[in-house]
Amino acid sequence: MRSGSNLIPKSLTIFNNMPSDHLYSDLFQLTDDLLAENRQVKLKCMGYSMFPFLKKGDSVTLGKCSMSEVKPGDIVVFKSDNKWVAHRAIKRKNTGGEECLVTRGDTCRHKDPCVTEKNFIGKINSYTRNNKETNLKKFFPKYIGLLIARLSPIISLLLILNLWVFKKITNIWKNTVLILSRLKFISRGSGKLVSINVVITFFQGIFPFLLIYVLKRLVDSLSHINNFPDKTAAFHAITVIIVLTGLVFLCNSIINILNSEYRERLSQSVSLYIYKLLHKKHIDLDISYLEDPCRQDVIHRAVVEAGFRPQKMVNESLTALQSVISWLFIAVILFTIHWAVFFLILAAIIPEFYVRFRFSKKIYRLNKSNSQKEREAYYYNRIITGLPFAKELRLFATGIFFRTRFEKIQEGLHSQKNKLLRKRAWSDALAQLFAVLLTFFSFGMVAAFAINGMLSVGTVVMFFLIFQRGFGVLKGFFQSLAGLYEDNVFLSDFFEFLGLPGLKKELSASATLSNLRESIIIDNISFTYPSSSRKALDKVSMKIPAGKTVALVGANGSGKTTLVKLLCSLYSPDSGHIFFDGINISQVAPEDIRRQITAVFQDFALYNMTAAENIYLGDINITPNEESIRQAAHKAGIDDIIESLPQGYNNMIGNLFEKGEELSIGQWQKMAIARAFYRNSSILFMDEPSSALDAETELNLLKNLRALAKEKTVLLISHRFSTIKWADIIYVMDNGHIVESGSHDELLQKKGKYYNIFVLNKETF
Repeated sequence: MRSGSNLIPKSLTIFNNMPSDHLYSDLFQLTDDLLAENRQVKLKCMGYSMFPFLKKGDSVTLGKCSMSEVKPGDIVVFKSDNKWVAHRAIKRKNTGGEECLVTRGDTCRHKDPCVTEKNFIGKINSYTRNNKETNLKKFFPKYIGLLIARLSPIISLLLILNLWVFKKITNIWKNTVLILSRLKFISRGSGKLVSINVVITFFQGIFPFLLIYVLKRLVDSLSHINNFPDKTAAFHAITVIIVLTGLVFLCNSIINILNSEYRERLSQSVSLYIYKLLHKKHIDLDISYLEDPCRQDVIHRAVVEAGFRPQKMVNESLTALQSVISWLFIAVILFTIHWAVFFLILAAIIPEFYVRFRFSKKIYRLNKSNSQKEREAYYYNRIITGLPFAKELRLFATGIFFRTRFEKIQEGLHSQKNKLLRKRAWSDALAQLFAVLLTFFSFGMVAAFAINGMLSVGTVVMFFLIFQRGFGVLKGFFQSLAGLYEDNVFLSDFFEFLGLPGLKKELSASATLSNLRESIIIDNISFTYPSSSRKALDKVSMKIPAGKTVALVGANGSGKTTLVKLLCSLYSPDSGHIFFDGINISQVAPEDIRRQITAVFQDFALYNMTAAENIYLGDINITPNEESIRQAAHKAGIDDIIESLPQGYNNMIGNLFEKGEELSIGQWQKMAIARAFYRNSSILFMDEPSSALDAETELNLLKNLRALAKEKTVLLISHRFSTIKWADIIYVMDNGHIVESGSHDELLQKKGKYYNIFVLNKETF
């Protein structure tokens, strides 16, 4: 069967937890049992195969009957592919000695397989739409059903056309409502500018055609000047029209100037608002989405489209409004010439609009399917042009390799898009040919009217001016509509991005945190990254006492950094719990947790800002304190470097901007450590804090860390024994598990994993 009015019982929800096969089996049995007791069953229509007789959402009353009671035109219900299907009975026939019914959906091109007693259920007695019940046993519905059954092939074609028109109108209405709601959304915060632009647009739509009209009056006056007996009076009348024409021309010029200025202001306002939403969402977005390739495709498309689509959408809506105002004015003028001219111009534009409307969706689907390839090409372009890759790119001579990969992807993307554009070009050409034919036909009509003396010279001049401008206005209107639809389709990714779950948690209790007093308890937690099937942490349990220094030791990939991310509430564990002083952090807002924590990550950030700002970023919630910034820099061992810069703490760091001073990777790490020291929090997480430091700097850092650790709870991750051996507790991790714990001396006495690593390399591992 090509289609069907699928039916579901209203009570379907009571079986939601059942497997699909059992669900339908039980529902069929329930229906049969109810019908066998001569009870009627109400079902809901889910399809359009009986449109408009039955619509999606209608409730139908199913009654039990035998197949022999069914007459042509009745709507019968039968089982097909685990569904109830309601189609019209066309006739009864005998196949292989077995009686069966020939059925067909009113909007289906093909008949159904024969319905037998085995899958026959009953027939529909009535349907309810908008709380109004219609009895199908009455004469009129019964007669219409019989007529449809008798003339099934012909009427089906008409009903299929009817359904197509209905779906198109419904789709246009839904898209219109959606476009208006999105225009309202993206224009928030720009209400005054929107109002000003609407007023300007109104006048901009009228003045150009008002100018044409006064020119028509001027031409008519000049053509009849010899008919005036008083030449002086004629001259004064023409002078008034000339002055009026000049004023209209001046107003039109001023309106165009204002339009340019206020359209730009509105675009700027919308752009700021959209970027505010975009950046806020990125900040609040769960970090796991940034590591999920599928989600990255959505984010990539959202970021790309958000840069220009909202402004374009607002401008196109104003252009469409201007076109409507202009076209209303034009319509009045064209109807004074002849009503047929108006409809000829309208008909000339529609095919071009349809072509753009149709292909905009195809282009969107193509772009959506190619999102990953576009991100890959963008990545290779960044490798070729970005500073972080520059040294290796030249040393290993990999430039041609990455350029070839980039070009191969681009050529593939361009090939697919060009194929689609070629099809659109052919469709556009046919639409233009149709428009030209109708245009010249309308020219011929006006010429014939003028020859027969039905139009004045001024009216003919006005027609050609109106036609030229009006054709452009109407074309611009349909292009704006198509553009709005296209932008609306592409902005779906932006709104999907805004709809992604953020970091905010639904709190089951109003729990808050203060400075850690007792301990952090990690209770049997497990975690797997969204893009991986391997468990990064597997049933990990440990305790971090308040005021103590705890170290994590283990090979790369053993889960140390992942554990820190969970403690910072960057991720939520798949199972298990984390408690801060007995409070489950799943009941605490992430920002409240992070206010208690400072951290230096292994992949620390490099900020191309001043040295003071680099350190101040450690805690932007307090007023910048120059002395605290200097103390943090001194503790991190970066103060002497900063003070040697031309502008000291006000010197730009990094080489992205003018007068910036680049630092070594070790000096950048000191900056990150200074940020951590500047932040006055009770918990300190250090992930490889000395990985890029020389021995002397590391020794000074350790001294400062030990002094700092007396006041804070410290969690250290390091591959250097000199960094971690003074910790109060050391946890040894291996493949996502805690395998040993104790102090440095205790672990050496156990002669286990920790001891073996220490014996192999007494300094680093």
